[in-house]
Amino acid sequence: MSGITIVVVALGALSGVAALHSLVGAVRYLRYARQAARAGGVVPGAELPSVTLIVPCCGAEDGLEPNLEALLRQDYLQLRVRFVVEAADDGATPIIERLCERHPGRAERVVAGPSRDHGQKVHNLLAALDAGPLADVLAFADSDGRPEPGWLRRLVAVLGDPKVGVASSYRFYRPLPATFATLLRSVWNLSVMALLGDHDRNFAWGGSMAIRREVFDEAAVREAWRGAVSDDYAITHAVRRAGLRVAFVPGCLVGSDGPVGLDSMLSWVARQISITRVYWPTLFWLAAGSNLSSTAFLVLAPVVGGALPLSLLATILVFGCASGGLRAVALGYLAPQWRAEVRRLLWAYVLMAPLSGLVTAYAVVRALASRRIEWRGTRYEMRSPNETVVIGRSGPI
Repeated sequence: MSGITIVVVALGALSGVAALHSLVGAVRYLRYARQAARAGGVVPGAELPSVTLIVPCCGAEDGLEPNLEALLRQDYLQLRVRFVVEAADDGATPIIERLCERHPGRAERVVAGPSRDHGQKVHNLLAALDAGPLADVLAFADSDGRPEPGWLRRLVAVLGDPKVGVASSYRFYRPLPATFATLLRSVWNLSVMALLGDHDRNFAWGGSMAIRREVFDEAAVREAWRGAVSDDYAITHAVRRAGLRVAFVPGCLVGSDGPVGLDSMLSWVARQISITRVYWPTLFWLAAGSNLSSTAFLVLAPVVGGALPLSLLATILVFGCASGGLRAVALGYLAPQWRAEVRRLLWAYVLMAPLSGLVTAYAVVRALASRRIEWRGTRYEMRSPNETVVIGRSGPI
């Protein structure tokens, strides 16, 4: 056996272990999803505290009005929604004004102004916090998601556990319209969702999270957001430093969809990985080592050939496809409203699962090359978790 073959086989062995670990994780995730589905949700008549829901908006993106309408129509009595934009002439403003007229006393608009030393989204959140009195619970949502009517009730109910600092969920990117790029986005995003569950390693996601106001203050979240570009990673670390948990709430998954090109999709993934590099380096280096070695093996094995490398390659691909299929089936338990469309496209979640690792490897290389990202038309350089430099603006994207 030549030296290069030995190296390739070694890479294959490491990749095989990683693929087996992923498959075992997918099996466990399916078991968790079944248990969560049996557990059900919050009792409809439960008394819950008042909520200030903050929603950063940027531009008149596709589906904005029904997305924001879904937030205002939450089955929640004590709710006030603050929609916050960077500028008064933002493209989202006419829609927000219509909604404020349609829901008087329940919605308001806040103009934050441009950020100079942290991410615009974080700047918007801080401005909304300072715009008036706050309720007992602070909740946060993104403008590109459309939650179910009981989303907020289920999210806030989890905060009744004193050990929980933040109750959070995640997005599900529906593959609509069903193109190669939207399918790949959904498959990759689902692999990230599978990291969340009934354990203490969860991270908060800013598009679906709630926190008690006293915890927000005691954990010094405002200070954690100063100079930050990532609201969710910053709040995750702040809550953990306070000795509290980030609870994943599977019944609060938020659907998001819309067309996307392959270039835009890859840039989006690269931005997620670049942010992870700065805010959660341990997770980044684990992903980097696993995905770069697996990608190297997938490229080299067909070139080197031979029974052993090709057998390892086939095994890894089978494991990857099986993991993707199991994660898709698990989603059907967590979110039955999307079960039918996921089943219809189950073949894509199976066959495209190995590609998600290649996408991550590509994003890792981009993250290693630069700490600069572009987000909603603004370019940032992330020098540290608490030092962000705005280096240019090109308008909402």
